[in-house]
Amino acid sequence: MADPNFFEKQPNESYTIGVEFANRLPFSATVSSGTVSAKDLSTGATDNSVLSGTTATISGTQARIKVLGGTHQKNYKVTFAVTLSDSSVLEEDVEMRVREI
Repeated sequence: MADPNFFEKQPNESYTIGVEFANRLPFSATVSSGTVSAKDLSTGATDNSVLSGTTATISGTQARIKVLGGTHQKNYKVTFAVTLSDSSVLEEDVEMRVREI
């Protein structure tokens, strides 16, 4: 079974990724807003240059962001944090692996 918490991309690719929160929402809560950050896993340093911004686009129960660039053979942790209508906060991490073919 594939691990849904990572994806691979080439350094010059840019496209939108999303995280689905539907199965984690408390009863009658909705996703109100979201932020996104990226961390270089080799150094532990924040590197938001691989993101189009730090504010997620919310579409229903999904948070989305466009990923950009990245350095060949580096892995990044992309963290989505969403605030819900009941003031709860949910977080999900996705690993982005950059590989040039």
